[in-house]
Amino acid sequence: MSANNQTLIKEHKGKWYVFTNVNAESWGWDEEKNEPAPNRLFIDGAAAVCDTRDEAFEKAWELDTNEYYGGSEYGVQFNRLCKDDGEVELVE
Repeated sequence: MSANNQTLIKEHKGKWYVFTNVNAESWGWDEEKNEPAPNRLFIDGAAAVCDTRDEAFEKAWELDTNEYYGGSEYGVQFNRLCKDDGEVELVE
């Protein structure tokens, strides 16, 4: 069985947030609207917070290849979920 995960980098209010072990496809469903619900991640759950995109990529790569955090199936991705192009909202 595959891991179906990725390391995600997302910008929010001038900072770049790195999340490890994020599901690579949308995980929410709105039963009332019968449509995908927003995919939300809390910023305080980020594995790293960086000042620049390049710094975030370096940190994400380091985490994704780290024995403890790493080994995601789809590697480092920016902004969206790689399997279904799902949008991710960051929540404070």
